[in-house]
Amino acid sequence: MSTLFNDKLVQPTDEMLAAALGETKILFDSIVRFIDVEFGESHIEWKYYGAKLGWSLKVFNNKRNVVFIAPENGYFRVAFVFGGKAYQEIMRSSLPDSIKQQLSASKAYAEGRGLRLDIKNKSDIEPLWQLIRIKLST
Repeated sequence: MSTLFNDKLVQPTDEMLAAALGETKILFDSIVRFIDVEFGESHIEWKYYGAKLGWSLKVFNNKRNVVFIAPENGYFRVAFVFGGKAYQEIMRSSLPDSIKQQLSASKAYAEGRGLRLDIKNKSDIEPLWQLIRIKLST
């Protein structure tokens, strides 16, 4: 997750995020808006995962965990867990082979397989939309 915001006593603010993320802040903010528009109201929760991982934003739709977002310096990282149905849907999808390979190489746990992606520019966001749609439709 994030090593940028690793002080347990200082939850990231919008100003801190803007300073850290730079041009990718607009992409960061667009994730919650996308879920709200496509799937109905989402809610967010900042969680602290320890000094090594720092703070991450958990995004929910209803009570369902959708994605973790970890701010980094100039970009952010998203992390998903996909169950079996979503995994199969991703493998059949038009998503880039690199995403499919990373997901298939990840260890399968009871709750599913994990996937992490770095979002550094606008071209990285399209696969993210597709992953969110798959996650919330399976």
